[in-house]
Amino acid sequence: YPIETVSNFTNDVATMWDVRYENDRLREELDAAAHMNTYIRALEAERDELKELNGLNSLYTENELIKGMVSNRSSEKWDSVVNIDIGRNQGVAVNDGVMTSHGVIGRVIDVNDDSAVVALLVANDDNSRVSVSIEVAPGEYVPGILESYNHEKGVFTVRLLETTSSITADMLVSTSGGSGVYPRGLLVGKVESVKNISEGTGVEVYVKSSVNFDNIGYIAVVKRA
Repeated sequence: YPIETVSNFTNDVATMWDVRYENDRLREELDAAAHMNTYIRALEAERDELKELNGLNSLYTENELIKGMVSNRSSEKWDSVVNIDIGRNQGVAVNDGVMTSHGVIGRVIDVNDDSAVVALLVANDDNSRVSVSIEVAPGEYVPGILESYNHEKGVFTVRLLETTSSITADMLVSTSGGSGVYPRGLLVGKVESVKNISEGTGVEVYVKSSVNFDNIGYIAVVKRA
């Protein structure tokens, strides 16, 4: 009986260690699967972003698009500039406009051989002001100036001096080409709301961009025709 008891105990301990080993192995497999799923989703997101960016070629046939991606973004200048991995050798020049598949993000302010610095529209500096057009009817546009970005509300302010046209939500806003930097017709965003200025000197239009300025990956530098 003692011998049988010791034998049973030994078997129970061995079984316990087998179960523990199996549980550890399953736990490692689950962790690996979670990492793999995360990696696959990231690759799928990159693939979709690239497909959308390549689709811009059929829209902006009059302009040359030079594809690249954000290579560096300083935490100190997060809302001001980004560095991209294309430069002079790829045809990039100062004042070229830059966009993602969702809209304009800014313009090139410094160029090296294989890199460049892009000033973002959300920086609220001299590089942020853009001449834009609001499409009030098919083929009919109202001009304005994109003046500033409200980081708290996530909207741009566009000032209009012409108040005879009725501006409503969801009207498309694009670059007018009048600033000499951006070609005409690059998407900026959609009208979110409109406010009459108290002094009666014009109208402020609040525009929402489709660009997530906190997550900029693939970009295209747009050369004027």
